Amino acid sequence: MGSSGLEKLVRPTPLDDSDALRDRFRGVMLGMAVGNALGLPVEGHSAHSIRRRFPEGITEVNAQERERPWDDDLAQAAILAEALIESGEFDPEKFAARLAAWAQENGRGIGGLTQSVIDELAKGRPSHEAARLAWERNAMSNAGNGAVMRCPPVALRHLRSGGDLVRAARTSALVTHYDARCEWSTVVTAVALATYVSGEPASNEDLAVAVEGVGAEGWVADSLGQVAEAIRDVDGTALKDLELDDPVDMGYTLKAMQVVLYCMTGSEGFERTVVEMVNAGGDTDTNGALAGAVMGARHGASNIPKRWLDNISDVQRLTELADRLFEEMIRSG
Repeated sequence: MGSSGLEKLVRPTPLDDSDALRDRFRGVMLGMAVGNALGLPVEGHSAHSIRRRFPEGITEVNAQERERPWDDDLAQAAILAEALIESGEFDPEKFAARLAAWAQENGRGIGGLTQSVIDELAKGRPSHEAARLAWERNAMSNAGNGAVMRCPPVALRHLRSGGDLVRAARTSALVTHYDARCEWSTVVTAVALATYVSGEPASNEDLAVAVEGVGAEGWVADSLGQVAEAIRDVDGTALKDLELDDPVDMGYTLKAMQVVLYCMTGSEGFERTVVEMVNAGGDTDTNGALAGAVMGARHGASNIPKRWLDNISDVQRLTELADRLFEEMIRSG
């Protein structure tokens, strides 16, 4: 019982080729950036709507992104990376304070649930209470993808420690997303990505069994069942069958998790996979960011199209964050 099944899927990573592994760390952070930016112009559009607007598909990052602040997917991932680097033990209140400062200074693309939590934080509430109140205010049905979208740095920082990874993933999710579906889909995403970066990807069945082994009662048990079912649904499915542009499920945490698991099973290159994901419609900036993270983990930063990176602001900061996550991962053993 408990999270031990998920923790055991994360195995210590051999560091024989540290240059290649460092390139994959950079690939995750920079892949998120380009995938997020590629999807921004068509966020919320259906696949059909995108085809009408871009008959050949959307394939280029808008050059104006060079002068714009990062969207929430990338900005929150960077904030989480900084929190993971600077604290020996992840501190949810410090992370929450960072999010609140970002929302006040910029907040581009911030989701409604995250904003509601930040409003509660401004009243002096601790993050877990703020997240619970915001969740209850939405009739306890809000399971948005905001915690999943920002979690790739957790996989990098704790690549070699399943216990630390699961704790950090859960804690980081619960700062803004109280729903158990958000909490455990974030854990699954981080675990899956960590195993992928290390070169020994966990199977979807192993992930589903591990989720079922967590054990719980009531609504949490039901949520865990939904997470496990969504994991298994990815096996053998085509991209169109994920129905990412379904208006009912757009921005749903389990859909975001499925994007990651789907990309892990593919065999296409970086550019084609990210382009296909964005052109499938739905929450395209988040789906693109997560597809970019997975493809960056596979192919490394050295295989990200330069013309895309040339249109991303502050690439150097993202590279430095990836390098610091890499160094902290090695330091902690």
